[in-house]
Amino acid sequence: PLPLPPRWAFKIYDDYMKKGSKDAKDAKPNPTKDDAVEDLTKATAAFSLSSKSKSPPSSSSTSNFASSQGSAASSSSRRSSGIDNDMDALQTMHHRLSQSFAKGVAAVDCEKPADLPTATKWVTRYVDYTSKYGLGFLLNDGSAGVYFNDSTKVVLAPEGETFEYVERRKTAEGDRRGDHVRETHTLTTYPASLQKKVILLKHFRNYLVEQNKREEETAETPPPPVEAFVTPANDDDNSLVYLKKWVRTRHAILFRLSNRTVQVVFFDHTEVLLSAEARSVTYVDKNRQRSTHSLAAVMSEPRADIAKRLKYTKDILHQLITGAKR
Repeated sequence: PLPLPPRWAFKIYDDYMKKGSKDAKDAKPNPTKDDAVEDLTKATAAFSLSSKSKSPPSSSSTSNFASSQGSAASSSSRRSSGIDNDMDALQTMHHRLSQSFAKGVAAVDCEKPADLPTATKWVTRYVDYTSKYGLGFLLNDGSAGVYFNDSTKVVLAPEGETFEYVERRKTAEGDRRGDHVRETHTLTTYPASLQKKVILLKHFRNYLVEQNKREEETAETPPPPVEAFVTPANDDDNSLVYLKKWVRTRHAILFRLSNRTVQVVFFDHTEVLLSAEARSVTYVDKNRQRSTHSLAAVMSEPRADIAKRLKYTKDILHQLITGAKR
């Protein structure tokens, strides 16, 4: 099994990031200074981004972008995501994986992959520019966004006009964490306070889309069919999916999406996606071939390649959970 790096090696960008860091100051908008915005535009116009890590800053590629998820087109609507049960979901995933490795197949539900909901959204490309701004990401449905250094998030719909801005806000006195509050805007109508972040969103998206197209043109194997990227008709949540947390380790990078999907991109070009509280496992091998399994099947069949990556994922989840409790 892959060794787990020491605790200090984990660099966690989550909702509990301490305020006032040097990087966060770089990402903080200051719309009252036109010269600052002009400097930002010049600095990111070419956007020759460099990764902080020596590991490859990319994952799988897509051939086409699906249609818009149909998010609200209002330029100033606000809504709260309600009670955040994100940590509970991570604990459920970790518990299910721990029980599976401790007791084997008998500890997990013997469900067939067809009976389980599988991951419909995942990160296809990302770029780490946390040295100044944040981490940009491109999802398989064509939406793109940024996880900023101040822990705010923004995601642009596939059609490229509507975007959602997400930040934590205290909704009651004594509320230590607050709720995730979403604001829906368009690229032509948004608060002045978001000006710099909208500029960055555009540059991140343009860079990632361009890199994605270049990879498609030079790919030796054809990309997956577009049908794999279409949102299921029974998806009753029309909110855009965004990157909620991410963690980089020595061997992989973990993405926690707002729809509770956990994606682990290993630097050997394999991936693991967990959905349905870790009952459903999607594995991407080194040849970019995807296969979906139930957790019970992985435990019962001789799939050491998937099992050892699930064990490493379990260890990362443990670090996330214990780190949040401190």
